[in-house]
Amino acid sequence: MLGSDFNRLHPNVAWRYSVDSTSGVAQIASGIYESVYTNTAMSSLFFKHYSNRHAMPAKSSRMVPFEQSQYCYVDELGRECLAVLREFQYTTGSRNVNSLLVSGREGLVDYFGDGPELLYPIEPSVTKAGELLLESGPLRWLGRGPKIGMRGPFSTQMKYIEGWDERHQRFRCDATVHNPLIGEILHFRGWFTAVDQACTLQQIPDEAWPVNLIERER
Repeated sequence: MLGSDFNRLHPNVAWRYSVDSTSGVAQIASGIYESVYTNTAMSSLFFKHYSNRHAMPAKSSRMVPFEQSQYCYVDELGRECLAVLREFQYTTGSRNVNSLLVSGREGLVDYFGDGPELLYPIEPSVTKAGELLLESGPLRWLGRGPKIGMRGPFSTQMKYIEGWDERHQRFRCDATVHNPLIGEILHFRGWFTAVDQACTLQQIPDEAWPVNLIERER
């Protein structure tokens, strides 16, 4: 994923991302999203549509407990995959945001939602602080609508940072989706701890596989 830059990651972040389909483990995390935000400039129907498909958070809130499970496998196209299943534990009930990070033919791609619904081409890097930084190219819609990356005033891009908090001995994460006209469309950011858990291919939950196998990567 990062080549030689992988060695620049903080050791604990490197541990998180050294797991692959041959490791025989899942990573189980729990923590608090200190801030979950959905922009009120967007239609509530927009977020309802994508949250029902587990592609976006359902609503804004603060101090939301969450659990996150990560599973690695090789898909039917021979691509190494990292499925990330997030459960936002709102006081009104739990809602999920699921994604699949794939090592594709031309680089990394992140699919969001059960369909999946959204595609983000991903450029990974390492910050000076040893954090993992994932920055996307323009969002692609995988449902009805345009089949090209939205550009100019319609472009939508994602940024995710994960690092280690030495003071509190836990991980920090910050995911943001931004549009040049609207500004920040959504974010969820907070902290978590994580452990390895033995997991065979047969024990990976169905939700780790999107409903459709998508060959498209750009």
